Amino acid sequence: MKKFLLMAIIFGLGFQTIAFAQPGTDAVNTAVSNLKSLLTDHIIEKAYLHFDRPYPYYVAGEVVYFKAYVTLGEKHEASTLSNILHVDLIDKNDVLMQSIVLQLTGGTAWGDFLLPDSLQKGSYRIRAYTQWMRNDKTPYFFDQYISVSSANGGQLAENTTQGLKPNLQFFPEGGSLVADVPARLAYKALGTNGLGTSVKGIVVDNEHKEVAQINSAHLGMGMLNFIPETGKTYKAMVTFADGSQGSVDLPVAQPKGITLSVNTDDPAKIAIVIRANRAYYKENQNKKLNLLVYYAGALKRYSPVLDGEILGLDLPAKDFPTGILKVTLLSETGEPLNERISFIQNPDLLNLALTPDKQVYSARENVQVSLNVKNKEGNPVSGSFSVSVVDESKILVDEDAENTILSYLLLSTEVKGYIEKPNYYFANVTKETRAGLDILMLTQGYRRFEWAALENGSLPVTASAFTAEKTMDISGVFKTKSGVPIPDCVLTLIPKSGGNLQTATTDNEGKFRFSNMDFSAGTAFVLKAMSSSGKKGVLTLDKPLVPPVIAPGEPFNKKYNASADLLMSFQDERKAKIAEAGNLITNQATTDTKGNSSKRLDNYHSSNIGGPGHADQVVLGDAIKDAPSISSGLNGLLHGVQFNNGVPSLQTGVTLSGGGAQIDPMLVIFDGVTLGNGVSVDIINPGSVDAVELLKGASATIYGAAGGQGVLVITTRSSIASEQVISKEMSPGIFSIEPKGFFKALEFYSPAYTGQNAANKPDRRTTIYWKPDVITDASGNSSFSFFNSDGKGTYRVEVQGMDSKGNLGMQVFRYKVQ
Repeated sequence: MKKFLLMAIIFGLGFQTIAFAQPGTDAVNTAVSNLKSLLTDHIIEKAYLHFDRPYPYYVAGEVVYFKAYVTLGEKHEASTLSNILHVDLIDKNDVLMQSIVLQLTGGTAWGDFLLPDSLQKGSYRIRAYTQWMRNDKTPYFFDQYISVSSANGGQLAENTTQGLKPNLQFFPEGGSLVADVPARLAYKALGTNGLGTSVKGIVVDNEHKEVAQINSAHLGMGMLNFIPETGKTYKAMVTFADGSQGSVDLPVAQPKGITLSVNTDDPAKIAIVIRANRAYYKENQNKKLNLLVYYAGALKRYSPVLDGEILGLDLPAKDFPTGILKVTLLSETGEPLNERISFIQNPDLLNLALTPDKQVYSARENVQVSLNVKNKEGNPVSGSFSVSVVDESKILVDEDAENTILSYLLLSTEVKGYIEKPNYYFANVTKETRAGLDILMLTQGYRRFEWAALENGSLPVTASAFTAEKTMDISGVFKTKSGVPIPDCVLTLIPKSGGNLQTATTDNEGKFRFSNMDFSAGTAFVLKAMSSSGKKGVLTLDKPLVPPVIAPGEPFNKKYNASADLLMSFQDERKAKIAEAGNLITNQATTDTKGNSSKRLDNYHSSNIGGPGHADQVVLGDAIKDAPSISSGLNGLLHGVQFNNGVPSLQTGVTLSGGGAQIDPMLVIFDGVTLGNGVSVDIINPGSVDAVELLKGASATIYGAAGGQGVLVITTRSSIASEQVISKEMSPGIFSIEPKGFFKALEFYSPAYTGQNAANKPDRRTTIYWKPDVITDASGNSSFSFFNSDGKGTYRVEVQGMDSKGNLGMQVFRYKVQ
């Protein structure tokens, strides 16, 4: 094999402008210049959430705890761009249930979602994003399904891929087969459920002569080698795992062409080989090629001369960080010829050493763990980490299927398509897993950019319509009742709970802004307006940005994990806790719109077809916004209404039949859409509700026979999002406002057992311990401690995190409880 060893031109985010003198390389230079613009002008952010359970499934009524890590750029450094992260809980029907705002410090934050105990069984989603991420065509939103078990039943999502026939796809290395040149073909077999399935068979030519064998190694993926001959065609004859058989035509070999091969079998080097068949070599002999090696925001560029049919280059693997490597071969004029995606795995991740004070413990015994973190050079690291401890007898852990900080940031966000069991390639790196990862790279492409698009200036981003959120601001406009702006008005912002006062002055358009605010969700303020002209005005707060559209999730991710049903034995205990939390809800006011009232209330938003003011009772959204579910919030507030698993019915709505008495459910209307009778209202987020209207008797006849047992009309704020948010005027010039603030995370409850309380009520914790704020000092050290529950068996401790420079790390260890 003929080797070429040429000097490379390398650039990164801080590179200087480089002039290229080679003739005929204008297209390549344009692509390189556009890549520079892409990396400097459109820096990417990613978000990853580490949950308190390695494979997230829960029971309705539990709390989902998580730690957020937000990274910046190709090197995954802790983000300094955005200081605000939005996290959403999304229901089975892709409807927003809850949304919280987290304040990022050093690219990290933590939060939680309380799952209503009335939640129906099924798969729910948690997504996280910054506003800056919304500038990309394919945003790097974090999106994770969680399975929630519940006694309330519920229809599970069907796998829409059922009924498909097994199929087999082939992917030539570099992009194409070339006649008379050794070829490597990756293949992937998919079963009827759309997931990988094993396959066996042979490849035959058009003379039915066997040229290769097929025997998948991992999740239906494998690799075969053969030399396609000029003028011949090839076919795979295979048998799938379900016994079905099929035949698949292989891509046709090009009579004239060039191939690119990248071999990472040797962990110490990256072997790149370019092969041209005789026809291509004769036509392009001694022409220059362009070989571009892209990785982690940097580029190595080589300009070999095609002075032989085989060219080769070995690169030291240690020169590349762990992650995606993109190798592209272009002609002298910049025409894309071949491309290969590889994954480099080096010992350059953070080394997390976990040392427990014992290897075997008793139930309820205290466990003390020391953590020491070092980088690849062996130097101590100060970083931010999160710790999860679970009892594996309750949480069935499939480490291969787990989404970790390594598999997500380094792999899942970098390539296209769905990746089965992403942590298989990271949990225990072996020769087998490295080979499987290489095949994965051959079957799924890189998502960040395409060279062809860079050459013609089609950058894969949109204009920066969204700015990075740095601070929480309170802003709005002050105008007269006729809509005329009131300038030079001094506004004083006073926290109702006490604290420092702030002032702002309206501009010529009546606009004002209180910047860099730091307050928790639920904080109320009094805003005083003092106009020098003495004019009375109307205060309008600016609307928050409309959240991104919720795209349908991958059907593979949506599948319910039946392991969640193992946790149902704890449901009664958790329901008691939720009921206790529900009793804390205060200031729940309702309004009768009929009866003794001398004035009908009609100044609320309504999706009732009769309009506001035509209901027997109205509950405004503020009365239930803090409730764990709509039914728990409305229970006792709506006169004569009862709830069964979230389904409303009138207490008088009992009919008699031959089988005895039965309760007839009410008709539910949601934002003007008829959901029907017998529908649980708990599919709706209480915090999004603007008004709930109760219609019965004559009032309900407007909805026909379906409303015979009463109607519940629920109108959410999202249905009126186009309208501005108006503050509440307490008295002339004094307004009460409650803007959305930063979410304050719950503190994970961890009991401390002593001799006096060791025999208290049974301890059946599922998550034994959760600590999102483990910080290592300058010596790389930290520690944490907790008490075991009553469960005996194997406990699993998992630590994930990163340092400020983007070095990632994860470690797992187990211990016994006897």
